[in-house]
Amino acid sequence: MLQRLSFVDAVVATIASVCLIAGAVVIGQARAAADRFLYISELGALGMPTAAQFQIGFVLVAGGILLVAVVLRDVRSRLPLLRRMTPAAALVAAGALFLVAAAVPCSMGCPSLLTDAAQWRDWVHIVAAVLAFAAGCLAMLQFATARERWVARLSTICGLAVGVIAATGGIISLARGNTDIGSTLEYIAAAIGLLWLMVMAVVHCLPQRTPRVEPARAAAGSGVASRG
Repeated sequence: MLQRLSFVDAVVATIASVCLIAGAVVIGQARAAADRFLYISELGALGMPTAAQFQIGFVLVAGGILLVAVVLRDVRSRLPLLRRMTPAAALVAAGALFLVAAAVPCSMGCPSLLTDAAQWRDWVHIVAAVLAFAAGCLAMLQFATARERWVARLSTICGLAVGVIAATGGIISLARGNTDIGSTLEYIAAAIGLLWLMVMAVVHCLPQRTPRVEPARAAAGSGVASRG
């Protein structure tokens, strides 16, 4: 038998997917307009012509993440350590931190926090963005304990990929290394995270089949019950 599909959750998941896709498109258009490789945060730096697009795109993404958290509100991890925080709570934290990053853009050029040029807004923006990525990775790892094997495997792969790729891009950024490679890695990590969010939201709204009891076993069970 099919479990009843929540119409409200389906609508919320659809709106969330639209927000995530729209946010990605807006940020992608801003990057395409730049004449050189830029990190996502640099698109919204003070004085950048793409700052307005960056904020719109970031707010859309953050809103999509918060809506996905609503859809996944009843999901729990099976591991004791990961059960201390639900995946929905981790996603709410990620969405809220991304809103902070959108509201407090970094200064021109987004200077590294290891340099004297870093201002208070650079610390707020970068720390919020890093913690948001970390919260998203935590949610992925929590889904890695899902009963559905393919969901668990997908979440494990995506969580590890986003963590490693984003960390590598962040290290390159802090060290002021190759911007082409570092920024590209950041966009790849963000794309993987957004795709995972949409898949989880859609899958959670799909009707699931409940296990069907075979007639022979059902009859045997009733016979045992009657004899007892």
